Amino acid sequence: MTGRVGVDRIGTMFTEKFPLFVLDSLRSAFNVGSVFRTAESISPSGVILAGISARPGGRKVGRTSRGTHGLVPWRWFPLATEAVRYAQSSRMVVALENTPDAVPLHLADFPLDAAFVLGNEADGISNEVLEMCQMKIIIPQSGLRRCINVSSTAAMIAWEIQRRRLTGEKYA
Repeated sequence: MTGRVGVDRIGTMFTEKFPLFVLDSLRSAFNVGSVFRTAESISPSGVILAGISARPGGRKVGRTSRGTHGLVPWRWFPLATEAVRYAQSSRMVVALENTPDAVPLHLADFPLDAAFVLGNEADGISNEVLEMCQMKIIIPQSGLRRCINVSSTAAMIAWEIQRRRLTGEKYA
C-alpha cells in the first residue's frame, strides 16, 4: 500500500539519496502526523510505516501532519522486519534506541540517506528489528527518565541531517 503522492515519487523513494523514517508500530496518529511534518521539513525525505502504525487517511494523521502526508512519499508494510528489509536494499538502516552499543547522535557516522527506525511509544524497537540495523544511535540526555517522545526524536534526527547538509560536516 502506498501514499497518494503518485507512483512516480513512490518509485524513486529508494533510488534517490534522501533520508527515510521507518516507524515500527507507532500507535499514536499524532506522533505519525508529526513525523510526516518533520520529514517534509527536510524534504526530500520519505516515511515507511509498519505494523500497527497509524496511516494517512484518518483525521488525526491529517490534522497533525498539516497536509504533509500528501507531500511526503510513504509506504506501509504489515511487519517492521519487511519494512527494514525493503529499506536495506538501498541504504544503511539505523535504529534510534537506548542500547549499550548505541553511538551518541553527534558522534555517529551515518550517511544522510540512511533509513532511521523509530520504535513503538511503549515498547521501543523490537529485538528482531534491532538485530537487522547496521547502527544504533542514542540521543544523549541528562534527565532521569531518558525517554524522549518518538516524534521529538525524529525532529532531532532531522535537525542533525539538515545541519550536516548545511555545513558539510559528517559529525561533530
